[in-house]
Amino acid sequence: MKRIYVVILGMILFSACGFAQKGNNQVGVSAELAVPTGDFNDYGKAGFGGIVKGLYGIGSAGQITLTSGYLSFSAKNEYKSLLEADKISLSIIPILAGYRHHFGDFYAEPQVGYGIYKSRIKGGFYDSKNSEGAFTWAAGVGYVFKELEVGVRYQSGHKDGTSTALFGLHIGYNFSLSGDK
Repeated sequence: MKRIYVVILGMILFSACGFAQKGNNQVGVSAELAVPTGDFNDYGKAGFGGIVKGLYGIGSAGQITLTSGYLSFSAKNEYKSLLEADKISLSIIPILAGYRHHFGDFYAEPQVGYGIYKSRIKGGFYDSKNSEGAFTWAAGVGYVFKELEVGVRYQSGHKDGTSTALFGLHIGYNFSLSGDK
């Protein structure tokens, strides 16, 4: 699996070297509301968190992106009752590389990478923690007005035939580091 990430990183760096450095370099910070879908929706409530994104400008309309953050969820009450637990928490730390293409003020952004999926059950008969990593991908669209950004994305992590998927709605601010505005 590490070889796949090295190949992806190499492809991104090779692509970045092939373009003139006319792009817009930014760091974005966003607050995100995340709504579980599929099997994840059966036991997880809507969550929230923060996302940090580096955007490296290539050409006049493209940016290579590197995204990470922290999303936190709690389990639905019926699962807490079933396990006689006081608290069940779930969290996701995505580490995603991607490409953002701007169409005027709108953008589309596919991403691929790795996710760290954590859970904690506390109370009743349990006091346990679990953490696993999995292949993760995402696809998003959004709107940028000056430095403000609003977007939506679908993210899915896959391991051993199961997936943890969500729709995220974020609002954020992009700090310009250099390049065109």
